[in-house]
Amino acid sequence: MLKEASGRTAAQAVAHIQGLTGLKPYAAVVLGSGVSVLEGLHDAVVMSFKDVFGMAPGVAGHSGTLTVGRLNPTDERCIAVLRGRFHLYEGYDWQDVTLAARTIVEWGVPNLLLTNAAGGLNQNFSVGDLMILTGYRDHLNPKWKELGLIPAVQAPATALDNSLTQLLIATGKRLAAEDKTMVGMQTGVYAGLLGPSYETMAEVEMLRKLKADAVGMSTVPELLTCGDSATMAAAVSVITNVWSKDVAMGGHEEVLEASRGASKRLDKLFRAVLALL
Repeated sequence: MLKEASGRTAAQAVAHIQGLTGLKPYAAVVLGSGVSVLEGLHDAVVMSFKDVFGMAPGVAGHSGTLTVGRLNPTDERCIAVLRGRFHLYEGYDWQDVTLAARTIVEWGVPNLLLTNAAGGLNQNFSVGDLMILTGYRDHLNPKWKELGLIPAVQAPATALDNSLTQLLIATGKRLAAEDKTMVGMQTGVYAGLLGPSYETMAEVEMLRKLKADAVGMSTVPELLTCGDSATMAAAVSVITNVWSKDVAMGGHEEVLEASRGASKRLDKLFRAVLALL
Protein backbone atom coordinates (compact mmCIF):
# COMPACT_ATOMS: atom_id res chain seq x y z
CA MET A 1 0.00 0.00 0.00
CA LEU A 2 1.46 3.34 -1.02
CA LYS A 3 2.13 5.92 1.63
CA GLU A 4 0.37 9.23 1.23
CA ALA A 5 2.64 11.51 -0.83
CA SER A 6 4.07 14.53 0.93
CA GLY A 7 2.74 17.01 -1.60
CA ARG A 8 5.98 18.99 -1.17
CA THR A 9 8.28 19.93 -3.99
CA ALA A 10 12.04 20.28 -3.71
CA ALA A 11 11.65 24.04 -4.18
CA GLN A 12 9.18 24.20 -1.29
CA ALA A 13 11.53 22.20 0.93
CA VAL A 14 14.42 24.55 0.10
CA ALA A 15 12.24 27.58 0.80
CA HIS A 16 11.41 26.18 4.25
CA ILE A 17 15.08 25.50 5.03
CA GLN A 18 16.21 28.91 3.78
CA GLY A 19 13.53 30.56 5.84
CA LEU A 20 15.13 29.09 8.97
CA THR A 21 18.83 29.29 8.11
CA GLY A 22 19.48 31.48 5.07
CA LEU A 23 22.55 29.31 4.45
CA LYS A 24 23.80 27.12 1.60
CA PRO A 25 26.09 24.28 2.72
CA TYR A 26 29.18 23.28 0.80
CA ALA A 27 28.36 19.64 1.51
CA ALA A 28 25.46 17.47 2.65
CA VAL A 29 25.53 14.02 4.25
CA VAL A 30 22.73 11.43 4.29
CA LEU A 31 22.97 8.84 7.07
CA GLY A 32 21.62 5.30 6.79
CA SER A 33 20.35 2.86 9.43
CA GLY A 34 22.17 3.23 12.73
CA VAL A 35 24.96 5.38 11.26
CA SER A 36 25.87 8.15 13.68
CA VAL A 37 28.50 10.66 12.56
CA LEU A 38 29.12 14.41 12.54
CA GLU A 39 27.47 15.00 15.90
CA GLY A 40 27.90 18.28 17.77
CA LEU A 41 27.83 20.73 14.88
CA HIS A 42 28.33 24.33 15.95
CA ASP A 43 25.57 26.96 15.61
CA ALA A 44 23.31 24.10 14.55
CA VAL A 45 19.77 24.52 13.28
CA VAL A 46 17.78 21.28 13.55
CA MET A 47 14.64 20.67 11.49
CA SER A 48 12.38 17.63 11.36
CA PHE A 49 11.78 15.81 8.09
CA LYS A 50 8.09 16.25 8.76
CA ASP A 51 8.47 20.03 8.67
CA VAL A 52 10.84 20.08 5.70
CA PHE A 53 9.45 17.31 3.50
CA GLY A 54 5.95 16.84 4.89
CA MET A 55 6.66 13.26 6.01
CA ALA A 56 8.91 11.38 8.41
CA PRO A 57 10.80 8.07 7.98
CA GLY A 58 9.35 5.11 9.83
CA VAL A 59 12.41 2.80 9.99
CA ALA A 60 14.35 2.23 13.23
CA GLY A 61 17.71 3.99 13.19
CA HIS A 62 16.39 6.89 11.10
CA SER A 63 15.67 9.87 13.38
CA GLY A 64 14.33 12.00 10.54
CA THR A 65 16.11 15.29 11.17
CA LEU A 66 18.03 17.74 9.00
CA THR A 67 20.80 19.64 10.79
CA VAL A 68 22.66 22.62 9.34
CA GLY A 69 25.78 23.70 11.20
CA ARG A 70 29.54 24.18 11.22
CA LEU A 71 32.16 21.50 11.76
CA ASN A 72 34.30 23.90 13.80
CA PRO A 73 33.42 27.16 15.57
CA THR A 74 35.82 29.09 13.34
CA ASP A 75 34.38 27.72 10.08
CA GLU A 76 32.63 30.22 7.86
CA ARG A 77 31.07 27.41 5.82
CA CYS A 78 28.40 24.98 6.96
CA ILE A 79 27.30 21.45 6.18
CA ALA A 80 23.89 19.74 6.22
CA VAL A 81 23.35 16.33 7.82
CA LEU A 82 20.20 14.35 7.01
CA ARG A 83 19.65 11.63 9.59
CA GLY A 84 17.41 9.20 7.74
CA ARG A 85 15.80 8.63 4.34
CA PHE A 86 12.66 7.26 2.72
CA HIS A 87 12.54 3.80 1.14
CA LEU A 88 10.47 2.25 -1.62
CA TYR A 89 9.77 -0.77 0.61
CA GLU A 90 7.99 1.51 3.10
CA GLY A 91 5.40 2.21 0.41
CA TYR A 92 6.76 5.57 -0.73
CA ASP A 93 6.93 6.22 -4.47
CA TRP A 94 9.96 7.29 -6.51
CA GLN A 95 9.17 10.99 -6.13
CA ASP A 96 9.17 10.60 -2.36
CA VAL A 97 12.37 8.57 -2.06
CA THR A 98 14.24 11.05 -4.25
CA LEU A 99 12.79 14.17 -2.60
CA ALA A 100 15.69 14.71 -0.19
CA ALA A 101 18.29 14.36 -2.96
CA ARG A 102 16.28 16.63 -5.27
CA THR A 103 16.16 19.16 -2.44
CA ILE A 104 19.96 19.02 -2.09
CA VAL A 105 20.28 19.63 -5.83
CA GLU A 106 17.70 22.45 -5.81
CA TRP A 107 19.49 24.01 -2.82
CA GLY A 108 22.68 24.16 -4.90
CA VAL A 109 24.80 22.02 -2.57
CA PRO A 110 27.86 20.95 -4.60
CA ASN A 111 28.85 17.80 -2.65
CA LEU A 112 26.70 14.95 -1.29
CA LEU A 113 28.06 12.09 0.83
CA LEU A 114 25.69 9.13 1.16
CA THR A 115 25.82 6.26 3.64
CA ASN A 116 23.94 3.00 4.02
CA ALA A 117 23.93 -0.25 5.94
CA ALA A 118 24.66 -3.09 3.52
CA GLY A 119 25.08 -6.83 3.46
CA GLY A 120 28.51 -7.99 2.38
CA LEU A 121 28.62 -10.17 -0.74
CA ASN A 122 32.40 -10.07 -1.12
CA GLN A 123 33.70 -12.85 1.11
CA ASN A 124 36.88 -10.91 1.80
CA PHE A 125 34.79 -8.35 3.73
CA SER A 126 34.20 -8.39 7.48
CA VAL A 127 31.38 -7.01 9.59
CA GLY A 128 32.05 -3.33 10.31
CA ASP A 129 34.09 -2.69 7.16
CA LEU A 130 33.53 0.56 5.28
CA MET A 131 33.08 0.11 1.53
CA ILE A 132 33.48 3.19 -0.66
CA LEU A 133 31.28 2.73 -3.71
CA THR A 134 33.15 2.63 -7.01
CA GLY A 135 29.97 1.60 -8.82
CA TYR A 136 26.37 0.56 -8.31
CA ARG A 137 23.73 -1.72 -9.81
CA ASP A 138 20.13 -0.48 -10.01
CA HIS A 139 17.70 -3.33 -9.37
CA LEU A 140 15.07 -1.30 -7.50
CA ASN A 141 14.00 1.44 -9.90
CA PRO A 142 10.25 1.15 -10.63
CA LYS A 143 11.03 1.04 -14.36
CA TRP A 144 12.11 -2.59 -13.94
CA LYS A 145 8.51 -3.52 -13.07
CA GLU A 146 7.69 -2.67 -16.68
CA LEU A 147 10.88 -3.87 -18.35
CA GLY A 148 11.42 -7.00 -16.25
CA LEU A 149 14.27 -8.48 -14.21
CA ILE A 150 16.37 -9.67 -17.13
CA PRO A 151 17.14 -6.14 -18.44
CA ALA A 152 18.02 -5.08 -14.87
CA VAL A 153 20.43 -8.00 -14.53
CA GLN A 154 21.92 -7.46 -17.98
CA ALA A 155 22.50 -3.73 -17.43
CA PRO A 156 26.13 -3.06 -16.49
CA ALA A 157 27.04 -1.51 -13.16
CA THR A 158 27.23 2.28 -13.24
CA ALA A 159 30.71 3.53 -12.36
CA LEU A 160 31.28 6.14 -9.65
CA ASP A 161 34.55 7.69 -10.70
CA ASN A 162 34.16 11.34 -9.76
CA SER A 163 36.62 13.46 -7.79
CA LEU A 164 34.61 13.13 -4.55
CA THR A 165 34.81 9.34 -4.73
CA GLN A 166 38.52 9.52 -5.46
CA LEU A 167 39.00 11.86 -2.49
CA LEU A 168 37.20 9.37 -0.22
CA ILE A 169 39.41 6.53 -1.42
CA ALA A 170 42.66 8.49 -1.09
CA THR A 171 41.73 9.83 2.34
CA GLY A 172 40.69 6.38 3.54
CA LYS A 173 44.04 4.93 2.46
CA ARG A 174 45.93 7.74 4.20
CA LEU A 175 44.00 7.36 7.45
CA ALA A 176 44.46 3.58 7.40
CA ALA A 177 48.23 4.07 7.06
CA GLU A 178 48.33 6.64 9.87
CA ASP A 179 45.83 5.19 12.34
CA LYS A 180 45.73 1.51 13.31
CA THR A 181 42.07 1.83 14.32
CA MET A 182 41.10 2.69 10.73
CA VAL A 183 40.90 -0.91 9.59
CA GLY A 184 38.52 -2.44 7.08
CA MET A 185 38.60 0.24 4.39
CA GLN A 186 37.21 -1.36 1.23
CA THR A 187 36.00 -0.38 -2.23
CA GLY A 188 33.39 -2.09 -4.36
CA VAL A 189 30.10 -2.21 -6.26
CA TYR A 190 26.78 -1.79 -4.44
CA ALA A 191 23.58 -3.49 -5.61
CA GLY A 192 20.31 -1.76 -4.75
CA LEU A 193 17.31 -4.09 -4.35
CA LEU A 194 13.76 -3.28 -3.31
CA GLY A 195 13.64 -5.29 -0.07
CA PRO A 196 12.74 -5.21 2.76
CA SER A 197 13.59 -8.90 3.18
CA TYR A 198 17.12 -10.24 3.20
CA GLU A 199 18.24 -11.93 0.01
CA THR A 200 18.05 -15.70 -0.46
CA MET A 201 21.29 -17.56 -1.06
CA ALA A 202 20.25 -17.96 -4.72
CA GLU A 203 19.97 -14.17 -5.00
CA VAL A 204 23.29 -13.76 -3.21
CA GLU A 205 24.98 -16.09 -5.68
CA MET A 206 23.39 -14.22 -8.60
CA LEU A 207 24.67 -10.88 -7.28
CA ARG A 208 28.14 -12.30 -6.73
CA LYS A 209 28.19 -13.50 -10.34
CA LEU A 210 27.24 -9.94 -11.33
CA LYS A 211 30.38 -8.73 -9.48
CA ALA A 212 28.47 -6.90 -6.74
CA ASP A 213 30.34 -6.58 -3.45
CA ALA A 214 27.49 -5.41 -1.19
CA VAL A 215 23.70 -5.24 -1.31
CA GLY A 216 21.18 -2.88 0.24
CA MET A 217 17.83 -1.14 -0.23
CA SER A 218 18.73 2.54 -0.66
CA THR A 219 21.32 5.01 -2.04
CA VAL A 220 20.72 4.20 -5.71
CA PRO A 221 17.79 6.66 -5.98
CA GLU A 222 20.00 9.48 -4.64
CA LEU A 223 22.88 8.58 -6.96
CA LEU A 224 20.57 8.50 -9.97
CA THR A 225 19.05 11.84 -8.95
CA CYS A 226 22.44 13.54 -8.72
CA GLY A 227 23.82 11.91 -11.85
CA ASP A 228 22.83 14.68 -14.26
CA SER A 229 23.03 17.57 -11.81
CA ALA A 230 25.63 19.98 -10.49
CA THR A 231 25.70 18.06 -7.20
CA MET A 232 28.53 15.52 -7.04
CA ALA A 233 27.62 12.41 -5.05
CA ALA A 234 29.72 9.66 -3.47
CA ALA A 235 28.73 6.89 -1.08
CA VAL A 236 30.01 4.61 1.68
CA SER A 237 28.42 1.35 2.82
CA VAL A 238 28.77 0.08 6.38
CA ILE A 239 29.03 -3.71 6.05
CA THR A 240 26.67 -5.02 8.72
CA ASN A 241 26.82 -8.71 7.83
CA VAL A 242 28.63 -10.96 5.36
CA TRP A 243 26.56 -13.60 3.58
CA SER A 244 27.61 -17.20 4.26
CA LYS A 245 25.75 -20.49 3.90
CA ASP A 246 27.03 -21.57 7.30
CA VAL A 247 26.14 -18.47 9.35
CA ALA A 248 22.61 -17.62 10.46
CA MET A 249 21.53 -14.07 9.62
CA GLY A 250 20.47 -11.62 12.32
CA GLY A 251 17.77 -8.98 12.08
CA HIS A 252 17.54 -5.19 11.98
CA GLU A 253 18.91 -4.84 15.54
CA GLU A 254 22.14 -6.54 14.45
CA VAL A 255 22.32 -4.13 11.50
CA LEU A 256 22.00 -1.17 13.85
CA GLU A 257 24.65 -2.55 16.22
CA ALA A 258 27.16 -3.09 13.40
CA SER A 259 26.47 0.43 12.10
CA ARG A 260 27.09 1.94 15.52
CA GLY A 261 30.39 0.09 15.80
CA ALA A 262 31.66 1.42 12.46
CA SER A 263 30.44 4.99 13.01
CA LYS A 264 33.60 6.17 14.80
CA ARG A 265 35.78 5.31 11.81
CA LEU A 266 33.27 6.73 9.38
CA ASP A 267 33.18 9.95 11.40
CA LYS A 268 36.97 10.27 11.12
CA LEU A 269 36.81 9.63 7.38
CA PHE A 270 34.05 12.16 6.72
CA ARG A 271 35.60 14.90 8.88
CA ALA A 272 38.91 14.46 7.07
CA VAL A 273 37.24 14.57 3.64
CA LEU A 274 35.03 17.56 4.47
CA ALA A 275 38.10 19.48 5.67
CA LEU A 276 39.61 19.04 2.20
CA LEU A 277 36.62 20.22 0.17
